[in-house]
Amino acid sequence: MQEPHRPLTSDPLDRRDAGSWLPWISLPAVLGAAGLVSGFWWWLALPALALAVIAATPWPWAARGALGLASLVAGAALIPAPGPPSTDHRLLSITGTVTGIPFDGWTQGVTVAVDAPAEPGTYGPRRLFVRLPGTIGLRPGDRLAARGLWREEPRGPLLVAVEAERLEARENGPRGRFWAVIDRLDRHRELAGALLMGRGDPPEKAAFRRTGLLHVLAVSGMHLAIAAGLMAWLLRQAGLGWNTRLAALGILVCGYTWLTGASPATVRALAMALAVIAYDATARESTRLGPLSLAALVLLLIDPTCARDLGFQLSLAAVLGILTFGQDLIAARKRLLPLAPWPLDRPSWRGLLWCARAVMDGLCVGLAATAATAPLLVLTFGSIAPLGVVTTLAAAPPATLALWAGLPLLGLGALWANGPWESLYRLVEWSLDGLVLVVRWADTLPGQVTILPPGPLTGAAVIVALVVPGQAWWWWVLRITLPPIIWGLGW
Repeated sequence: MQEPHRPLTSDPLDRRDAGSWLPWISLPAVLGAAGLVSGFWWWLALPALALAVIAATPWPWAARGALGLASLVAGAALIPAPGPPSTDHRLLSITGTVTGIPFDGWTQGVTVAVDAPAEPGTYGPRRLFVRLPGTIGLRPGDRLAARGLWREEPRGPLLVAVEAERLEARENGPRGRFWAVIDRLDRHRELAGALLMGRGDPPEKAAFRRTGLLHVLAVSGMHLAIAAGLMAWLLRQAGLGWNTRLAALGILVCGYTWLTGASPATVRALAMALAVIAYDATARESTRLGPLSLAALVLLLIDPTCARDLGFQLSLAAVLGILTFGQDLIAARKRLLPLAPWPLDRPSWRGLLWCARAVMDGLCVGLAATAATAPLLVLTFGSIAPLGVVTTLAAAPPATLALWAGLPLLGLGALWANGPWESLYRLVEWSLDGLVLVVRWADTLPGQVTILPPGPLTGAAVIVALVVPGQAWWWWVLRITLPPIIWGLGW
């Protein structure tokens, strides 16, 4: 009997990926809330949903499309359509946490993660730049209260403060013990604060931005995934049971999200991690897009405005590209170039093969994330870093080592400030030295920034070509040829 044709990947969930209903509900709702359609057309949701119910039995793909349309307009109805940016000055009072200090001299300019407007009924953005009337010695992690004139600027919201007060120093806050550990570092305490705590403007930040490595510095889902990997390994080495490990892992990832200030990208990754833990705890087999779709839908229902946060959009697009195009590329690599050792191979050869697999799979993941986020970056900033895949791959080992050494150091140093942790301090410093060397090397490469002005429809076509699952040969040809053609035309 002839063996049936196998797809390019051996993942048994491929057909379930294509037939799952959850992505058709979640992802169009996010697009609608992000402003793809006007909220005025929300009333189309009910007829589209009725069409989905009618077409469910005879035409399943028509039902999914109709349900996606219903989710799209329902997402648009969650928040009103944004009006044009206003240049009017408005009196605004805010309280928040200082996340960075772009300049510090006769006056201070700080970026603030706003908790809530200090006065009921006032409106203000979540994150804004505050120009202080003088210098009051603020540091990343301090709590600030400011009052002044707020207006929208091309680079973002600006608050020109006429009154400002430091409410609480970071060492007196709930994360004070962790900041004390950061302060004991020597050369790279600012870089460590940004990488481990999500707060700070290190001197190397401009080089990170020029080389397309700012995502390595900004705490996001990538950092939580690295931290979760370390936590899962430690829990397994401790010999804990399956359910105990899942519960402990859920508590630890929640603690890491709190430690880093709960940025939108980290909260999205936390929701996805909790969804995966829930699937595992209930012994349910998930599709590739299941946890991501569930996490996005939950966050959208909790706070619909998160869909218009650029960090949330980039994080969602990157993970979407990795789970679809990236996993398909890795599956293709495993079939065409397995790089698997034989039982009697030497340990040195096994290590070489493992490194080769890690490098190639890292390139696949980086290529998928870069391609999926490229349309958003071009539409927002009008430029892209084409060498970001290579530089990210080079920066991943020192950044991972810094997280794997720095997170245990934060926990141990907070429990016992004068404990025997000198080797961990040195390891964190050395890994950050390596990360700085990679950034400086990347800064010398030519062609770091390329100006590309495509339109939204072509950007959407690129995303669709990359993330829609498909294993046919013509779909791979479309994936490979469509993005270069669109970028080359510069639409």
